Amino acid sequence: MSEENKLFDVRDWVPYQLWRLSQEAGYLLEDQYSVKYNIKGENWRFMAMLASSAPVSAKELGVLLDMDQVQVTRALNKLLDLRYVDRKTDPKDRRKVILTLSKKGARVYQDIVDMAKALEQMLLSDVPDQQKQMFRGVLEGLLVKVDLLRSGVRAEF
Repeated sequence: MSEENKLFDVRDWVPYQLWRLSQEAGYLLEDQYSVKYNIKGENWRFMAMLASSAPVSAKELGVLLDMDQVQVTRALNKLLDLRYVDRKTDPKDRRKVILTLSKKGARVYQDIVDMAKALEQMLLSDVPDQQKQMFRGVLEGLLVKVDLLRSGVRAEF
């Protein structure tokens, strides 16, 4: 079979490889924190985005995380039950609820951040610094390109 007629192997597709790396690293990290803190990946992503964006509404978090209303509600309820998140009525708009990490949630968040950094360091430990910088630059460029495409800049592929 000629190279041109060879079947497409999704495992060789860069977006698949990046997705798989993200998924597997996420599973490794979740194995570390899930039992200790009684949360799953979607709860952690919710906390991480909340830490980066607070104060913010649940609706805004859903948009940032690309989560539907059911996923947002489920994650938020779990984190409220565990007392990892505080919610308050927005003084400017009494219909809106503003979310922040609680003190307990901030401690949990920081512990998981430390785990995440340790995992990243372990994954990249054999990669020379110059290659790490180049890899981060390539990733940043790909993310910019994806954002442009998603924002309506059309490209023929």
